[in-house]
Amino acid sequence: MNFFKVGKYFTLVDMPGYGYRAPQDFVEMVEAYLQERHNLKRTFLLVDGVVGLQKTDHIAVEMLEEFGIPYVMVLTKIDRASRGLLLKNVLEIQEFVKENTQGCFPQLFLVSSVEFSGVHLLRCFVAHVTGNLPTVEAR
Repeated sequence: MNFFKVGKYFTLVDMPGYGYRAPQDFVEMVEAYLQERHNLKRTFLLVDGVVGLQKTDHIAVEMLEEFGIPYVMVLTKIDRASRGLLLKNVLEIQEFVKENTQGCFPQLFLVSSVEFSGVHLLRCFVAHVTGNLPTVEAR
């Protein structure tokens, strides 16, 4: 796990490699971390936009649901998927969230780190969830 202190406001924890060449003890390590972090505000589950939901994503969702941890799904690499494939994966994820989850934030975030599409909105959401960006009442 990699820890990134974001100013003096919050810490971002990256768990690289879950799913892709994950170490054998990865699930146990993540499970222990999630159960012990009582100040955890939100978990962001990154799903590859080209391949869609994988078995490891389903395992992660089951774990988050079991522990009652609020989470968000982020569809990454949207610049690499064709429009048809991207639409297929978005619809599959939306249906999966609707039918199989209770703790998942209903808004799917679509992002591209290459084109920076969706990154600003995701950053704003992270700032809001961590208490660093209050909502403004509409007039």
